[in-house]
Amino acid sequence: MYAILRTKKLKNRSHITQASEHNLRLRNQSNIDSGRSHLNKILINPLGIDQNDASSFQKKLTEYYLSLGVKEKQNNTLAFEYVATASPEFFKNKSEIEINNWASDQIKFMKNEFGDQLKLAVLHLDEKTPHLHFFVSTEVESVKKYKNRYGICEKKTWSLNSEKINPEYLVELQTKFAQHNKKWGLIRGVKGSRLKHVPLKVFYKMVDRIMTASYKKKINEMIDRIEISVGERLSIDSIRDKIREHLTPYINSATREKKFYREFTKIDFHKMQEELIADQKKLKLERENIIARKKIYAEAINKDVEQSKEINNLMSENEKLRLQLLAIQKKFGVDHELKPIAKLDKNIQIAKLKK
Repeated sequence: MYAILRTKKLKNRSHITQASEHNLRLRNQSNIDSGRSHLNKILINPLGIDQNDASSFQKKLTEYYLSLGVKEKQNNTLAFEYVATASPEFFKNKSEIEINNWASDQIKFMKNEFGDQLKLAVLHLDEKTPHLHFFVSTEVESVKKYKNRYGICEKKTWSLNSEKINPEYLVELQTKFAQHNKKWGLIRGVKGSRLKHVPLKVFYKMVDRIMTASYKKKINEMIDRIEISVGERLSIDSIRDKIREHLTPYINSATREKKFYREFTKIDFHKMQEELIADQKKLKLERENIIARKKIYAEAINKDVEQSKEINNLMSENEKLRLQLLAIQKKFGVDHELKPIAKLDKNIQIAKLKK
């Protein structure tokens, strides 16, 4: 089981707001179990952001930078987002208390690494795998020395600087993170591995693109389009120029394709396999749920059918009785509705008394 730490640059306020929408659950997302979103927790919030406002974090961060006197430059990275988690099997059968203890330990690591630059920490328990989102600011204090008539003086200034967060630093950070999580039975991924996680829908698009590529066909089409006039001398140089003219666009395209295939080779198929297994389990549960509901609906429908049959039988019996009643009325010459038996008996008694 692996300790996992991912990093992402947030270079403008729009990126920060989009990240906040996700982390504060202010937009609908298909991979979220909204019935568990109430279990999510904001664990660090020194800027006092409003969890109901997606733009609150970037506004508070801007205010913070302004309070330090930071002068932003065009290419400044405003913040970094780190996602801390572990292999899905690590969380299997873990209680809420155990997961909270694990989360507290990750916060301890991030505080030790980034100190006051740690501006927000959110624990998510409503996705397939529990994880933490950390937002880290990029302010750096520097001391400038200058001379005046009083001698050498110092002036403290603040700026945004992310030069420290370079590839070498991130590799070392992964190692430190794994060492910190060793107590949890987690290990580091393969050092120097270029594998990366690719969502399944992106993977399928990549496969489609590869399967439809036919370089032989494309090259033949290029050659067929080369035209040579009747009076043109066919020197080696002219042939080369013709080929170069027609194939250069394709070569440029192929170069881009090469980069695309290079990205394809970096896909973490182990992670993708875990996703597929999880999706299969989800589909199985949904299928079982549908079958169970189908059984309940079938019982209800059968019950309604039985009741309907009973009503039809009663209506049929009632019709038979009505016809029998009409036959009796006709037999005894009664052209009006028969009175109840009790009333007929009373009339007979009165007639007897009169006699």
